Amino acid sequence: MGINKLLNLHTIPWRFHLLCNHISCLHHHPRRQEPPLSTIKLVNSDGVVKIYDRPINVSDLMAEFPNHMVCRSDSFYIGQKVPPLSVHHQLQLGHDYFLLPKRFFQSVLSFVSIASFANDAQSRNAVLKKAAACQPFVIQKSSSGCLRIRVSGEFIRQLMEEGRMKEETEERGAGESNNRVCSTPQLQKQYALLVGSSRHWKPKLETIKETEKKKKKRKIPSSFQMKIRKKKSQLKNSNVEGGSSHRSDLM
Repeated sequence: MGINKLLNLHTIPWRFHLLCNHISCLHHHPRRQEPPLSTIKLVNSDGVVKIYDRPINVSDLMAEFPNHMVCRSDSFYIGQKVPPLSVHHQLQLGHDYFLLPKRFFQSVLSFVSIASFANDAQSRNAVLKKAAACQPFVIQKSSSGCLRIRVSGEFIRQLMEEGRMKEETEERGAGESNNRVCSTPQLQKQYALLVGSSRHWKPKLETIKETEKKKKKRKIPSSFQMKIRKKKSQLKNSNVEGGSSHRSDLM
């Protein structure tokens, strides 16, 4: 029993070393040309980077981008919420920051939320597979002695940029497919005229006159009227019979 514990204790540093080599691979990626330290790099949610050469207040950014918050690029830790900066905070020169939607700060950071930066299900699966093999995650030791995984801000920026570039590629591909159908300027002109005329064309509707035949309603005689008619017919019959008998007497 004691030998097994001793073997396990000896294998912990070796396993931890392999884990660090497996997860932390930032040095394998070529470094981008960084801006001077006297500037501020602000990354938007679509991966676009803005460079400021002077300190800027968080309140100014939130006024320009409603429903967004700002955080430092080194504040992404798996299993923890990303702490946003205060409205009264001032961005300092030589640091990198992210400008993200407020909903991003409402839940803890996970591999799934990181993959959501790629705006496509296929891209998310690819990112998750790639993250399982080798991605820029760094294991750090906190002040309390706990290990935590920090996500590189550069990696998140690349994911955002990848999602934006894929959307632009799809839009460009849709435009090129239309150009392939109308391969000549003449066809494109005719297509534009056809589409324009179809948008403004309205069918001419003529009024349809409908004639309704009014059916004459047959009046149904009442019981009183039927009695009067019956008496009249009886009187008429009696008069006819009386006249015929009178003629027979004269003869």
